[in-house]
Amino acid sequence: MKICLKRNSPVPLYLQIKECLQEQIEQGILPPATKLPPTRCLADELGVSRVTVVNAYAELEVEGWVQAHVGRGTFVSDPRQTKEAWPNEPFTWQTTLLRPPGVSASTMLADMLDLAQHPDLISFAMGAPATDLLPVRDFRRAINNVLRRDGAEALQYDGAAGYEPLRAIIAEILHARGIRARSREVLITSGSQQGLDLAARVLTRPGECVITENPTYLGALDVFQSYGVQVIGVPVDEEGMRVELLEELLERYRPRLIYTIPTFHNPTGVTMGLGRRKKLLELARQYHIFILEDGVCSELRYEGSSPPPLKALDRWGCVLYVNSFSKILLPGIRVGYMVASRHIRERLIAAKQSADLFTSSLMQRALAEYLAAGHLDRHLAQVCKVYKARRDVMLDGLSRYLPIGAKWTVPQGGLCLWVTLPSCISTVQLYLSAINYGVAFAVGSVFRPDGQSSSALRLNFAANPPDLIEEGLRRLAKALRED
Repeated sequence: MKICLKRNSPVPLYLQIKECLQEQIEQGILPPATKLPPTRCLADELGVSRVTVVNAYAELEVEGWVQAHVGRGTFVSDPRQTKEAWPNEPFTWQTTLLRPPGVSASTMLADMLDLAQHPDLISFAMGAPATDLLPVRDFRRAINNVLRRDGAEALQYDGAAGYEPLRAIIAEILHARGIRARSREVLITSGSQQGLDLAARVLTRPGECVITENPTYLGALDVFQSYGVQVIGVPVDEEGMRVELLEELLERYRPRLIYTIPTFHNPTGVTMGLGRRKKLLELARQYHIFILEDGVCSELRYEGSSPPPLKALDRWGCVLYVNSFSKILLPGIRVGYMVASRHIRERLIAAKQSADLFTSSLMQRALAEYLAAGHLDRHLAQVCKVYKARRDVMLDGLSRYLPIGAKWTVPQGGLCLWVTLPSCISTVQLYLSAINYGVAFAVGSVFRPDGQSSSALRLNFAANPPDLIEEGLRRLAKALRED
């Protein structure tokens, strides 16, 4: 296989490689079923980065010249089968992950959703609960009860603020967690992601600044960036956001909002200590800044105890609280909620109404039925026991499979942990190798507000049973040896 690259040409190298391979396929030099060289081998041969070759192969696959198969490699397509075979191809991760300019929060989100659908791949990438533990039977019963009781009314339009009985039950749940919220202060959202979007829409303007942890939840980064907001990161240690570094940033940037995940932080899994929580609230009051508190995994505790939520400690009304039932119960129902003081809540409701009118009435009513029956506490007790065991299996595997110099967090709850590899390892390159071995993770750089490269990665320990955790880590170790 001969490929001549013109390094001074304005045509990108990956397109030169793609066009050369396409020409050889068209001429029959590379007949159908020919296996193309592994991306690393061809990159070494041509003196280019592996990402360049990956992008070239991705372009060929998009146009139907080749087909990639996890664990087997990339093969020249049969032109007689292209039209029928290509639309059914289930997995095209290359086209979403590594298009120039590279990995981003939005492309990683799309890629993780694609990976979750691939049957032959063990994914530690999504921050999702375990499918095998979803309470399908109890929720089906709740839906049936609602349809028998409410009939067509459950399928009609509803108010933007949400179903009142559900808001009342959520207020009771929050009271048990120390948050004094009345039902009229609760706004139902389509998952916590919409809560983040509404807060960004109402409280920020393009060009303004938001403070977050660094790293932070990539979905929040995606939201803030979509509104043209500059995101400034504060480093995280084993006690969460380093609040002692915050005041200088508040003076310099005068941000509109501080976004934080104080309990079982995503992606690191750490929890902010009580002293830092109190200091953060004091700074927010002093500088007249809202805090957007994300509590989506705070109920998934396996050991120890957490400080009260920031919202429970808030005496000035500066905290907006966002949570959902996606991580602790059922992601697919897309029901979350916000708690905010009256003057902010009215603006949030108006923004919600302009976005999607209302969250599914049937799902809200069914969730209210499920919660009223007392199922949630039993479900949480069950999943926390299972997730703790799965966390321990992953921690044991990391100690056996990762190289010397690797470090990781030991979260007391949540769904994920944070691994930092030796700085010589590129997690983007490792991601590509790992996919070829049939295992996926979330690349650490997409969680960074500054987008800088990182030797870190996030692993979900909750979504897979112990045997798949063990096998997935074994595959990751193979990819590390290749890398």
